[in-house]
Amino acid sequence: MPARGEDCNAYFPLQADARWVYEEGAAGSNATMRRTITVQSVSTSDGVTNAELRQQVSLPGQPDVTAGTATTRVKCDASGVTLTIDGSAGVGGETSGVIKAKLPGLPPESDMKPGFSWRGDSEVETMDSGTRVVAQGARGSRVEGVESVTVPAGTFPDALKVATVQTLTLHRGQDTRYARQQVLEWYARGVGLVKRETRTSQGQDAAASVEQLQSYSGLKR
Repeated sequence: MPARGEDCNAYFPLQADARWVYEEGAAGSNATMRRTITVQSVSTSDGVTNAELRQQVSLPGQPDVTAGTATTRVKCDASGVTLTIDGSAGVGGETSGVIKAKLPGLPPESDMKPGFSWRGDSEVETMDSGTRVVAQGARGSRVEGVESVTVPAGTFPDALKVATVQTLTLHRGQDTRYARQQVLEWYARGVGLVKRETRTSQGQDAAASVEQLQSYSGLKR
């Protein structure tokens, strides 16, 4: 049964018409990409919550120009949260690429306590200039603790800090490459993800990004 009213998992709340706005950019850069997520529908039956979310992403530094849209289907039950994404990229109505993804979300809310660890797999498929690109990920995550975190949307004094290490295998045509990601995430009860820091290493190259919650609405906390 849902643990908090309509929420199957308070760290991934699913309530009709709820909305989150995030901005993400490379570390040290002022050019950010805006990501808006809206819950389009949600239903619960026999202990399983299914929801459909709409995502819209802007061009970096141009929040009014849409660079891509996606539909995320979320399933939440006693085993946790899982995500399936179907989306496309393009500006001005012209599609320049598609994306399909299966992602692990979060374990059950009752397990989200300091010291708990879990593993998961992901697969992201994209089409880039007619070439199929598949990224397969194997990740290990751990709840590091509870701490206060401040983002543009406010201060969350009891956010869960989750550390993840992910190994990525990238297939592009006949080419195979490998990358490693280190991710830190902060989740607030009744709100969800409020901040994410990602560092990706591939060979001698490394890149870092920061995503922060700008605003949210429609949540009954």
